[in-house]
Amino acid sequence: MSIKQLSEIIGVSSSLLSQIERGLANPSLNTLRAISDALNVPIFSLFMTEDNEIGAVEVVKKIDRINIKDGDTEEKNVELRYDLLTPDLKGAIQLCEMILAPGEINSTSLNRHNAEEVAVCTIGEITLILNDKSILLEKGDSVRIEKNTGHRWKNNTKDFTGIIFAISPPIF
Repeated sequence: MSIKQLSEIIGVSSSLLSQIERGLANPSLNTLRAISDALNVPIFSLFMTEDNEIGAVEVVKKIDRINIKDGDTEEKNVELRYDLLTPDLKGAIQLCEMILAPGEINSTSLNRHNAEEVAVCTIGEITLILNDKSILLEKGDSVRIEKNTGHRWKNNTKDFTGIIFAISPPIF
């Protein structure tokens, strides 16, 4: 499939797809989902790299993290950042960091995925909206969210907040 054909299917410009392919632009989660759907591949496969040596150790420097989402969403201008902390998505677990601006939520609807998630609040405090229940997590608090449980994150404070979360199996 050509970039032009893919761009027409998912509704983004071929220029944007070319920039994403060359590592010059970071796609939104919605764009990544559209690409994976159009190519009929799991979204995590878009992050895969060539196999590494068995038993090899990979260090991910902060400057080299894969940024999954930063800045504007298709819904509104949101100060939201997701960074992949694991080198890729080949393993059985994915580790990410989410930074959320004051007053922001990470999604306008509840997220559900076929993966277990464990999160720890690392900056400030954050509210976990779990179906119809709100749970306040303060710095150092952690939570496990079972697969297919509706959830989203909200920053009710006047400062940036952050969590580090692990997802197994990888979903991004």
